[in-house]
Amino acid sequence: MLAVKENQPTLHAKVKAILDEAILDRFTGMRHDRCEETCGGHGRIEVRRAWVTDEVKWLGPELLALWPGLRSIAAVECERTVAGGGTSSTQRRYFITGLAGDDAAAVLAAVRGHWGIENKLHWQLDVSFREDDCRVRVAHGAENLSRLRRLALNLLKRDQSVKIGINGKRRKAGWDEHYLLRLLTA
Repeated sequence: MLAVKENQPTLHAKVKAILDEAILDRFTGMRHDRCEETCGGHGRIEVRRAWVTDEVKWLGPELLALWPGLRSIAAVECERTVAGGGTSSTQRRYFITGLAGDDAAAVLAAVRGHWGIENKLHWQLDVSFREDDCRVRVAHGAENLSRLRRLALNLLKRDQSVKIGINGKRRKAGWDEHYLLRLLTA
């Protein structure tokens, strides 16, 4: 499952047009599946809707040739409302997938699983490495430091020799040369 973004302008425009029109027309004459789930937490209510169709022929032969294994296209819409009558926002994202086009619940689960992994990684980098506080902005400095933080995080996660958290392991590596060497050579 891949998110379709504007870095693939032709694919994005075509998938967006097909799905937006199909959603407006309630997929009249198109095979599809739809799923909706509602959950609350963190002071907001979220409604997630997914639509998926296996009618990828509408993309045209040129785009289909570029994406072998493409079996369906999907749209996922997330409507967030701040509890207590606050602000509301809606965001719709588009996906291409090798999943069958008759299981919108699987599409919704895959999208949520991806964001769970992303959120966990970014939370860990921010808490343990204070990544959000970094003010390096010149040339490739920010990207280089980001790669080094991810490398360090992977080394620390892999280590099972001590029973402390990532932040504790990071500090121990700074204080104990033998531990640092063990991390780097394991």
